[in-house]
Order: sequence, then C-alpha cells, then structure tokens
Amino acid sequence: MRSHPIRLILCSLVLTVAAARAATAQTCVVIDEKRDMLAESDRKAAFVLVGKQFETAGVTIADAAGAACRSTYTIFHVRLGSTIIVTLTGPEGTREGTALGLDDLPAVYSQLVRSLLTNKPMGSLAVLDRTNVSAVQDVPPRRVQSEGAGYARLGQATVFGPKTHSGASFGFGYRAEFNRLGLDVSFLNLQPEGNDGSYYGGRDSASTASLVKMEGLMFTNPTGNRTAYFGGGLSYGWTTLHSSNMDMWYSNSRGAGLQGELTAGYELARVTSVRLFVQADATLPFYKVEQETFTFVTPPSNGRYVTPTVDVQQKYVPSLAVSVGIGWQRRR
Repeated sequence: MRSHPIRLILCSLVLTVAAARAATAQTCVVIDEKRDMLAESDRKAAFVLVGKQFETAGVTIADAAGAACRSTYTIFHVRLGSTIIVTLTGPEGTREGTALGLDDLPAVYSQLVRSLLTNKPMGSLAVLDRTNVSAVQDVPPRRVQSEGAGYARLGQATVFGPKTHSGASFGFGYRAEFNRLGLDVSFLNLQPEGNDGSYYGGRDSASTASLVKMEGLMFTNPTGNRTAYFGGGLSYGWTTLHSSNMDMWYSNSRGAGLQGELTAGYELARVTSVRLFVQADATLPFYKVEQETFTFVTPPSNGRYVTPTVDVQQKYVPSLAVSVGIGWQRRR
C-alpha cells in the first residue's frame, strides 16, 4: 500500500521535469562557420540581428549555448567584393537573398525570416514593406548596351504599276544595334512624283511614301568593320499614279495603308563614328490602288457635250528602292 504514494510522487516528478524542459525549449540560430565568410565580429552582429527578426515575428530565440532547441535555423554568408549572398535554412526550407554591403544585411535578414515563417517567396508583397527593401531591389536592372546611329539616304526607286516608273528617293532614320540584332526606325521614305513623257505624247507619273517604317535587322558580322545585313518589318504609306494621253483620256490611282518591308544591305566603316551603307528596300503593300480611267468621246457634229466613260480597276503596285546612305554617331 505504501508503494502507491511513492509511484505517484515519481510520476509527478517526471511530468514536472518534462514540462519544464518543454517550457524551456526554444528556437536556435546557428551560423555555419565552415561556409560563412564574414569576420568574427560581423558574425556576432549577424547572430543578434537575425535573432531580433525572429523575436519581432513572435519567435523566442535561445541566447545561451546548450539550450534545448525546438527548431534550428542555420545561416551563412558568401561574400564577393561588396556583394553578400545570405542563405537561411530552417524546418520550412531554404531562402536566399543578396545584400550590397554590410549595411544592407538587416533588410535582407528581415525578408529571409518573413519568407520562411510565412512560406511566401522572397520579394513578394507578403514579405516586403517600406522598412526592408534591400539596395539590390532598389537599383534599376542592368541593360545590354546598344549602339545607335542616325542616318540619311539617297537613291533611286522604281514603282511597278501598269507601267514602270522610276525616280529619285530619299529617307531618314535611326538604327540601334544589339550585337547581331538591330532595330531600324525610319521616316519620310519618299519617292516624289515625277513626270515621264512630254506634253504632246502624254504624261505618266508615280509617287510612293513610307511615312513611318519599323524593321528588325540581323547583321552577319556584328563585330566586323563591315557587314551585310537583312531584315523586314512594317510601314504605313501610300502610292499614287497618274497617266494621260493629251485630251483623249487620263487616269488617277491612289491607295494607302499598311505595307510590308524587306531590306538587304552592306555597311562599311563600322569602327568609326561615321559609317556608309548601300541598301535595297522592297515595299509590298497590303492594299491595292484604285485606278479610275476617264475616256473622252469626240463630240458629234451638232456640238452637244458627251459624258466621258469611266473605268475603275484595282491594281497591286509594289516598289523597289536602291540607295546609298551615311550614318553618324554622337560621342558618349
């Protein structure tokens, strides 16, 4: 009978000790010294700062060696120049952040701890606030440097309508190069209207325009002093034709809209700030010009007016221009 009180006392002691140990179990933060690249004094500061971030989130951190740890978080820093990559690993997984110098570490610690405890990715709005944006996140992203040049060109264009019409052409633009690829934006690519023939034999004229043209280009030798290039794109423009035969008949044609553009060329003196190029441009309209032909009938002997006959047709009118251009760059 006496053994029952002793058993009760022993059980009470065991439960009390277990409860005390459970009550003293805390979260531990450990620095992986084998992989960590901070100085000893900076490690101590890192330990304190990371612990404060956990305590801010409501997690108690053990501050004495040998304390009972309910869960353990391991942190280490890899340093290269002023860039410090921080890795924090815990029961929830691993998170990694980048700091620009020691002063940027507190913001990164804040994001790492919040990301692990909330199971949200680094950089998400659930992790960020106005107190923990890191310097890396505040720096504009880097871009690949492009090389640009303005240019003007002058040449000869041919319009392939019911008849072939040729005349001078010119244009202006800007070309940006990204190594092998390039972007060409040009404007006022015109072949002004010119007359073919004479007053007695009739007159024929044509004009084309690509007011705004955008093309993608590819350079076959982007690092060379000279290179061939080719590409294509879209433009907006119009085409007009006019033809007449003294007082017997005349026709007017006009169309406007989107146009397909194909370009091939060869560029010289690319290592200088002034470069030369020879270029061929084919313009393929996505529209047809509407041709109205008016034919005059000889009035009868009584002198009454006779209405001319009108014939309306649609014609597809592409064009081709070959030009020589000069490009120039401003010094940086």
